[in-house]
Amino acid sequence: MKLSVLFLLIFFPFIAFSQVLEGVVFGKEENGRQPLPGVNIFWQGTSKGVASDNDGTFKISKESGDHILVFSFVGYETHELHVNELQPVEITLQPNLQLEEIKVVHKNRGTYLSAIDPIQTERINGAELHKAACCNLAESFETNPSVDVSYSDAVTGAKQIKLLGLDGTYSLLQIENMPAMRGLATNFGLTYVPGPWIESIQVSKGAASILNGYESIAGQINAEYKKPDAQEKLFLNAYAGASGRYEFNGNGNIRVYKDKLTTGLFVYAAEQSQRNDENGDGFLDEPLSRQIQVFNRWKFNNHNGFMAQAGFTVLTEDRTGGQMNFERGMEPLVSNPYGIQIDNNRLEGFFKSGYVWPSQRTALAWLSNFSKHETRSFYGLNRYDADETRFYGSAILTRDLNFSGTHTLNTGFSFIYDDFSENLYQRQFNRTEQVPGIFGEYTFKPNEAFTLMTGIRADFHNLFGTFITPRLHFRYNLGNHLTFRGSAGKGYRTANVISENNFLLASARPLQFVNDVFQEEAWNYGFAIVQYYTLWERELQINAEFFRTDFKSQLVVDRETSAGNIILAPLDGESYSNSLQFDVRFQPIDRLDVLLAYRHNDVQQTIGGELREKPLTSRYKGMASFNYTTNLKKWMFDYTIQFNGGGRIPRFPVEGMERVDVSADYYEFSPYTVMNAQITKYFRHWNMYLGTENLTGFMQENPIAGADEPFGPDFDATNIWGPVMGRRIYMGVRFLLNYE
Repeated sequence: MKLSVLFLLIFFPFIAFSQVLEGVVFGKEENGRQPLPGVNIFWQGTSKGVASDNDGTFKISKESGDHILVFSFVGYETHELHVNELQPVEITLQPNLQLEEIKVVHKNRGTYLSAIDPIQTERINGAELHKAACCNLAESFETNPSVDVSYSDAVTGAKQIKLLGLDGTYSLLQIENMPAMRGLATNFGLTYVPGPWIESIQVSKGAASILNGYESIAGQINAEYKKPDAQEKLFLNAYAGASGRYEFNGNGNIRVYKDKLTTGLFVYAAEQSQRNDENGDGFLDEPLSRQIQVFNRWKFNNHNGFMAQAGFTVLTEDRTGGQMNFERGMEPLVSNPYGIQIDNNRLEGFFKSGYVWPSQRTALAWLSNFSKHETRSFYGLNRYDADETRFYGSAILTRDLNFSGTHTLNTGFSFIYDDFSENLYQRQFNRTEQVPGIFGEYTFKPNEAFTLMTGIRADFHNLFGTFITPRLHFRYNLGNHLTFRGSAGKGYRTANVISENNFLLASARPLQFVNDVFQEEAWNYGFAIVQYYTLWERELQINAEFFRTDFKSQLVVDRETSAGNIILAPLDGESYSNSLQFDVRFQPIDRLDVLLAYRHNDVQQTIGGELREKPLTSRYKGMASFNYTTNLKKWMFDYTIQFNGGGRIPRFPVEGMERVDVSADYYEFSPYTVMNAQITKYFRHWNMYLGTENLTGFMQENPIAGADEPFGPDFDATNIWGPVMGRRIYMGVRFLLNYE
């Protein structure tokens, strides 16, 4: 595969060019399309051919005399494609009606490690997302060994993720390769991405490509939405939980003008209507909430080198939490029950386009998005109101320097505009960030076994001045069964001190900080080894990886130095994270996929002048995930068990105590286990599923300190290390209709 194709597919999936034709082959099944491995693909009249990989993808060299590409697979009709251009192709093979007694079904594993990307990247597709309810992006990682999902507090329902043992703010979160879920969307943004809208997810670890910006420190998570020109015509999903949670998703594609102009309409509605208090502390286990979201996107492709996409999203959400007898509309007064009310309104839009000059091996891409977010909220007696307007734009020129793919150069510029207005403790905080930047990335790929990618960018921040971001990645394949990867790079990010930590307002201790904005800086180093074995004539994949993150500057949340305040201050000393992970993927028998994983986290931070283990962080995570599909995929069974290691609980000094002994056992939380399970029954155009989260009903004891006196000095709902809700049983139905 020519390298220019590789990078365009990774960073701008809407354009591509190469001397090598690439594509993906699907087979039409009762429940929709499934990738097909082992499809015979060859140029008509020649002996030049390849077979599709496990995920249905393929690459095949094209010479000037090659025009008709043939796809052949047992149980499916042979398909011929006339190739005029070197554009990525997507083929769906129809079942062979003359072989009705034979039905060939490929089991899609759902996740796989990219074999060609120089960055350690795990790709998650639709098959994996069906293994759980996946109502939103956060819940899409319930079966993932690399990403941890937890609640930030016990009252707002905000979910957070961790990658390499670090908070999700250190991972660059993107929607279709454009930064998203930043600023005011940080705490609830993961719930703003409905799972059924997602086509695939890519989880990259370590420093990402400099083309995506300077903010990636621990890694990058990119979600791809369903495209309006896909085979999917109509998709509906309805979900109901025994706890009173109801959701509806729907999306449909319309071909406005042949296959050149298409549009997609997405709708999402969710409600938590039932008051639950399983632990009997007088507080809602999860807030009452409503969310409505509408998304419309358009795509134009002239099939002659030019493509453009645009769309907009409107979202409104409200959350009401606190004590069981708190009602929406009550004022934040000591005479009323303790309550939390959060209203969010958000408008987003995007535009991206690209043009390819195949004869010159050159492509130009433009990516941009815009968001306007408004928050009105209070936490007990603390009011927090904020507005944010943000714009991101990036132009990228890709050039194959020697017309062979050995040397590729990506250059371009970007611009970020972020305007904040926040009000807390009756103080107004206003600021505007303007960050123009330039970048260049060179890739050397002398053969298919080796890739070296180096990049550097310079950004000119109106608040923090000029800073340089270098990145380096390499990949080396030793034969067909062993892959080495390494990476090193620096990352910067703007810490929005208040908006990223406003859940801490659910505490009696006020926030103490000097500046409302702060720049963080860190180096990340890592390496990974992927080994393939053949065991019982089946492929066994073993992955081992280690990543270290060293912070040079960081915003530290200090809950332990002061009894009167939660201190948000710059790092004064060391801060680092070491993450070591092993995982094994194997299919011991037909249609049974097994994933076993273990990760050890060593996260240390200087707090109050001492280097300590970062609180509320599990020291390890073990996972075993099993997925079994019956013959002809009539039923699917999923079971996941997570083993979460213990960690440290923050404690602050009280009257008569000079300091806290952080080594004391009673400042530790014990290891705990969480189990999830789901059963899915498939029919011709629809399927139904029944599942449970937190099967054993394990809950953190007393997640809210001082719950009996919420306006007293001991109240704190933010020291969360485990589940705050018990067993959750749910059921749902999905309907899918494809174009013929």
